[in-house]
Parts: sequence; C-alpha cells; structure tokens
Amino acid sequence: MKKIFKNLFGKLLISAVLLSMSVSTFAQQNDKGIARVQKNNGIYAFCDNEPISDYEIIDRTKAGLTWSGQFSEVRNKLIKKAVKDYPNADGVVISMSNSSSDKAIILKFKEGQEKDQLALARANKVQGLYVFTDCEPISDYEIVGRESVSYSLKSDYQSIRDKLIKKALKDNPDAEGVIFTFSNASSDKATVIKFK
Repeated sequence: MKKIFKNLFGKLLISAVLLSMSVSTFAQQNDKGIARVQKNNGIYAFCDNEPISDYEIIDRTKAGLTWSGQFSEVRNKLIKKAVKDYPNADGVVISMSNSSSDKAIILKFKEGQEKDQLALARANKVQGLYVFTDCEPISDYEIVGRESVSYSLKSDYQSIRDKLIKKALKDNPDAEGVIFTFSNASSDKATVIKFK
C-alpha cells in the first residue's frame, strides 16, 4: 500500500510540475509584450524592455559623448564598455535619454534558470504601443504598416522612437506594437504590428 501511495504521489508531483511549466510557457506566448532579445557582442542588450529572468546588477555605466548620438552608436559603446570591464556579464539593460546621460545596468543572470528563458523580456509600452527595440515579439503578429523618419536636429533615441510611434498611430490606429530598426547610415524605421 505504501509503495502504491508513493508511486501515485510521485506521479502527481511530476504532473503538477509539468502542468505549471506548460501554463507558464502558454502565458508567456499569449502575453503580447513578451519578446526575444538579440545578443550583441556576446551579451543580451535590453532596451525599452526588462529581462524576465532574475538577475543581479554587477555595475552601472554611462555612455559618455558619442560622435552622432544615434541609437546604434550609443548602444554599441555601452555594450563594448560592459564586455571590456565585465567579461562574465550576461547582458545590459540600456536606458536611453534625450540628453547625454545614456546609461546601462550591467547584469549577470542568477544561477538555476532555464537558458532558453534568458533572452526573454517584457517590452515597455509607449503611447499605448508595445515597443520592440533589438528584439522580436514571441506572439504571432501581422504587419499593418511601415514608417520611417530621416535624421533631424533631434536624432536621439527617444525623439526618433516617439516620432515613429506618433506616425504609426496616425496611419494605423489599430496598431498594437512597433518593431524598430535603427541605422547609422540611413533613415530609422518601424514595422507597425497587430497581434493575431
């Protein structure tokens, strides 16, 4: 009788663990704001999003002055500094401002987390739209429009992001998110999306 109870308890425990894992995966897939972040120079670059996995802050750093002040240049500078100063870092959470105080939190993920979950982040919402910068939504979506802006006097991240979002909302009122592509050489672009 004890053996039967022990086997039944073991099977129930395994079932409960598998069920909670599948519920967690299902919830992530149905959360429109969840994205898979890209690696840059060997570490994850989180911008306008927050890692889902638990992490420790190793240090904080600032970008300092850059030649153009454009997103790609600032991001790359912050990442290079993080990789140089902390070769064991797993990623950076980049905070872009509309001034010269762009900064990053250098992070290390806590032990015991699933490797495939480390790239997942929760996207910020700006003006009601999910913002996907250097990342891709994991939920299925359809493209409802494309926007672009040329360089202007204000070429910092926030100004360009906000200008692209404003255009996206004007041209596509049913939009739910934007996927940004920032460039050093040409105009910055936004793919306007609606989730399925």
